[in-house]
Amino acid sequence: MRRYICNRYNLKDSGSWLKHNSYKDIEDEEWTYVPHILKVLVHYIPLKDRKTVLSDFDKIWLWREDSVRQFLSHVTRLRTGVNHVYGDEMPVIGDRTLVAYRSEFDRFMHRQKQFWELYYELGFKKNEPLIKFEDFVEDPNSICKMLEDWFYMEFGFNFDLPDQALPRRIDIDYATKYTNYEEVVEWFNE
Repeated sequence: MRRYICNRYNLKDSGSWLKHNSYKDIEDEEWTYVPHILKVLVHYIPLKDRKTVLSDFDKIWLWREDSVRQFLSHVTRLRTGVNHVYGDEMPVIGDRTLVAYRSEFDRFMHRQKQFWELYYELGFKKNEPLIKFEDFVEDPNSICKMLEDWFYMEFGFNFDLPDQALPRRIDIDYATKYTNYEEVVEWFNE
């Protein structure tokens, strides 16, 4: 979603800058002086700094309704090293060759809990947009139009840019790829 919006509205894409740098150094970056999108995952920011940092800018909160697919997609990216596919380079995954571990699930659930706590404390109170990933994939133009209304100053000057390509949807039947798929589903039902 980040790359798509940056391309569509000619915004600077910070990539995963915050993953490898401290927020206190952000003003040293040239891209911060023009409209941009900063990718933030809650674990990128030390716990003691999260509320301060996240209160410093407007946010678009992205969540995924299908938590099982989100978790297994994350684990699959870790195992294959493939994050996004734009061409024909789809990962080849044999049946029943992947395993998700309980420790990965526990970390995932902890981060999910942190996300929702921060959203309700910071984003909800400021009426910041909460975008469901599945809605964006289904109709990115409608989501972008809604964001144009929300962030007119940032998105309001680039309406004539052509639509940009979305990454290809990687439809993986996780039930056939994971040896412990049923166990993973049970974890979510605990």
